[in-house]
Parts: sequence; structure tokens; C-alpha cells
Amino acid sequence: MLAPMRWNPFRRSPAEDPSDSAFEATMVGDLPVLGKPAEPGDPGDPEHLSAPRPTIGYVGRYALKAVLGEGGLGTVFAAWDPLLSRAVAVKTLRLHADTEALGARDDLILNEARAAARLSHPHIVTVFDAGPSEQGIYIAMEPLRGRDLRHLLQEGWRPNPAEAAQVVRRVADALAYAHGKGVVHCDIKPANIFMVGRKQPKVLDFGIARIAQREVPIAEPAPAGAPPETPAEAPVAGSPYYLAPEQLRGDNVDRRCDVYSLGVVMFELLTGQRPYSGATIEDINQAVLSAPLPQARQVQPKVPATLSAIAARAMARDPGDRYASARHLSMDLRNWLEQPEARAFTESPAIVRRRRLVLLGLGAGVAATAALLQSMVWRNDPGNMDAVPAASAASS
Repeated sequence: MLAPMRWNPFRRSPAEDPSDSAFEATMVGDLPVLGKPAEPGDPGDPEHLSAPRPTIGYVGRYALKAVLGEGGLGTVFAAWDPLLSRAVAVKTLRLHADTEALGARDDLILNEARAAARLSHPHIVTVFDAGPSEQGIYIAMEPLRGRDLRHLLQEGWRPNPAEAAQVVRRVADALAYAHGKGVVHCDIKPANIFMVGRKQPKVLDFGIARIAQREVPIAEPAPAGAPPETPAEAPVAGSPYYLAPEQLRGDNVDRRCDVYSLGVVMFELLTGQRPYSGATIEDINQAVLSAPLPQARQVQPKVPATLSAIAARAMARDPGDRYASARHLSMDLRNWLEQPEARAFTESPAIVRRRRLVLLGLGAGVAATAALLQSMVWRNDPGNMDAVPAASAASS
């Protein structure tokens, strides 16, 4: 957990900032839990949260209370909205541009944020507000409690195939809804899928990635004589592990790039590893563009064949070979989840054994009933009447 910010550029006196006590009453219950588990003295420690929360700065009208996390595009703060008296999460964006381009860039970001604010879906984070500030563009959104999928995977969470299919299906539903509104995400990856518990995903950062990719190259060439960059150090707008081949090539993209990225996330959930790897950005890019398409079932034999085929189709290198839309991907996953094979992963061993015993008992009962009926038919058949005395005489 990151420590609270030390700088305080727009600090106001307590008389000017009456939100602290109200913030505590609301935010402690809703404060997102990000990063490692809280330790005594950390900002996420319950005893620490119960103490008065000083305001560490302001962005727009929002009083910042703590740093929740930092990513490639900006910093997320726990904040308080004094106008509507509610807790929010505020994300400030770190997108660099020449001075002449700042105005146009800010307009683009605000347009994207407004488009995201029109999205109302149970698996998309709700955007309340966006605007300019002295710290740059900010976006205010609903506070969430949980962890992003990247952290869960790093901590060793491994969903079973049915759980993985359910998470991906819900994200696909969210993408299908957004695509229907004309919004393409362009940066679907585990870090942008926030998990409320282990079953409820919320997609973050709709529309922002497209702006970033207009300004930041996928991989900048290193200066002559410089060592190659590692994936963690490279100045990329999106993670190369999850970007579609057409994004890496700089081609025009459509909703199918989100289908590809979600297919990669599905592969990782099913197998515990990414489909492509490399020591440098260039190695990863080359693998995505030309390496043989991996099959989840080859990496992890326990992956059901149907799910392996679904992930492979979503990750097809040619957009024309992928699912035509996220809705088609969701439908195939929904169909599989309704099959007995999927239910076997969601039921406890005790329930499976009980059902097996019931089925065995029903089978034995059916067999006994059939034998009884057959015996009754045989005895009532006139053609068999003479056979009974003959058999009796033979035995005497």
C-alpha cells in the first residue's frame, strides 16, 4: 500500500474543509483495497482508517484523502466530494504533450471521459465527473472495494475453468454494451479489470487508452549502444502482452481489438501464464505478430477443450478470424457455462458424490422396475401358460 502523499499544494484550513468527519463515516466502508494486505500503520490498516483523515490536497472540488495506487496513466486517490457529500475515487492523468498540443489533448480526453460517463453497466466502473485542474485532467468515479485482476493473479489466485469463463463472460458483456455505444476500450488487461470479490469484474479506464496511444509509441527505439529495455521499463501506452497485432502494427482498430485482448486475459486465467513472452518489448511484439498461436489446453491439459477453442478464436491473429463481436464471445461462454461439464467445476465434491449416488439409485430402481414389468408380461402371455406345467413336471 502506498503511503499518503506528503505534498499539499492546495491545503485549506479545517474551517474551509468540513468534510473529514463525513468522509470517515462513508469512506471507511467503501475504501478500495489495493496492493498488499494492510499492515499496522499502513493507510489501509483499519486502526489507521479510524483516525481523522487529513486532506492532502485538492483536485478540482475534490478533497484528496489518500493515494490508492499508481499506474501507467496516472494516480488514483481516495477523495471526498463536498458538493454531493459522497466518497469518490479521483484519477489524475499523466499524459505528456507539447505545449501547443495540450489544449487539443485535453479536449480529446474530456470527450472520451464524457463518453465513458454515459456508460451505465454493472460491470463497468461508473464515472461521475471529469474536468481540467492545475494537476491536469482528472476523472472522478465510484469507489470500489476489492483488487484488480493483476494483483489477484500475482498473489496466486487461480480460478477454476468455470470461474474464469464467468469472469470473462461478464467482461465481454460489458464490452459489448460499450461497443454498442460507440466506445472501444483499446487496453483490456488484468490491471484494468477490477474484481469486487472473486466474481464481479468492473472494467476501468474506458476511452483513455485510445488517447494515450495517439501520443505514446508502442515501443521507442533505444539510443545507440544502450541496453535493451525490459517490458517493465519500456514507455508503452498499453501492455504489449495484451495488445492486438493490429495495434502493434499501428493499423486502424475496431471493437475486435478488445476481443483479442480479452482472449489473452482468458488464456492467462485458464493456464496461469501469458500466451507470449520475451526478454524485451521487441521480443514480445515479434511473438505476438508471428509466433505460433498457443492453445490453452496444450499448456494446461485440464482446460476443457471447448474453452481452449474459445480462447484461441478470440486471440486469432487476423481480426477476420476472431469473434465478430464481444457479444458473440459472451454467447459461446454462456452456452458452455450451461453444460454439465461447467457445472462439475462449480459444485462441491460432496454434491457431485450425492448426485452420482442418486443417479445410481435411480438406475438400479429403473432396472428393477423393468425386470418386474418384463416378468409380469411373460406370465400374462397366453403363449407361456403351457410352459409352466412342463417345467414343473421336468423338475419333479
